[in-house]
Amino acid sequence: MLRVSINPHLAMVIATFIFAANYVVGRAVVGHVPAFHMGFVRWGVAAIVILPFAWAHIRNDMALLRTHGPLLALAGVLMPFLGAGVSYYALVSTLALNAGIVQTSLPIFTVLLAWLILGERLRTVQAVGVAVAVTGVLAIVFRGEPAKLMELRFNVGDIILVGCNLALASYSIAIRRLPKTFHPMTVLTGVFAVGALCHAPFVAAEIAGGAFVQPTMTALIGLLFVALLPSIVAIAFWNDGITRLGVNRSGFYMYLVPIFSATLAALFLDERIEAYHLVGCVLIVVGVTLSTRAKPQPQSAATGTADGARQS
Repeated sequence: MLRVSINPHLAMVIATFIFAANYVVGRAVVGHVPAFHMGFVRWGVAAIVILPFAWAHIRNDMALLRTHGPLLALAGVLMPFLGAGVSYYALVSTLALNAGIVQTSLPIFTVLLAWLILGERLRTVQAVGVAVAVTGVLAIVFRGEPAKLMELRFNVGDIILVGCNLALASYSIAIRRLPKTFHPMTVLTGVFAVGALCHAPFVAAEIAGGAFVQPTMTALIGLLFVALLPSIVAIAFWNDGITRLGVNRSGFYMYLVPIFSATLAALFLDERIEAYHLVGCVLIVVGVTLSTRAKPQPQSAATGTADGARQS
């Protein structure tokens, strides 16, 4: 696995900054790089870069791949393509700031799908958190105007972003069902490769429709950025931070994404922070905090050992 050796808190800050910058870059290159070209380059290059590090592990996991390959392929469709790649298409018609805020609602969708698909119990405090956070998402989608909900007037890009978040949450469920004996590098390589392949037909359609990468510095910088930073560097920092801080502590760093995306969007894209952004962000943060609160456990040596084993 790609490892980093810096302070884990700093690693999480760097990762979330890159995640936020990814939306700003995706918005900035509209008109320079077709949306699905962006996704294809991002995941194709990522797969090629990590393949030499993963090859030995892939060979060792061949038996698992033959049995669980379809589920791994599904994960590749859900995260790199539907979850991340399609978001570049959404950014053609919405704001990078909106994308950063909606991204923070990911734990809410994960909790919901775990309840619906895995049958995990949804406690009252979690249900309240889900309702509050969903209200925050709707505040973003309908631009803080409840009348738009009644008239079904909304920004298509924001709706697509919500769908992208649902796909990312579904990816979490799919990954959870993969055997833990899979090496992480095998999983990442498979996910990246499938994601790139899913983009290929859409890239062909863009080319057939006359959409090409423009020979501009903006296009070059954008492609270099998405090829190296969000898929490889950010994920390496994020995974390392989770390993050393734990899931609960590291999850709160996602709240930095809207802060970074708002700052970058204001600086480089002239996007304005509106009241509905603030309302939606506060509601999502409160909802996620409620929905991800750990269930109180009896204080005993046995419980402490079990919890430590689960986080190892």
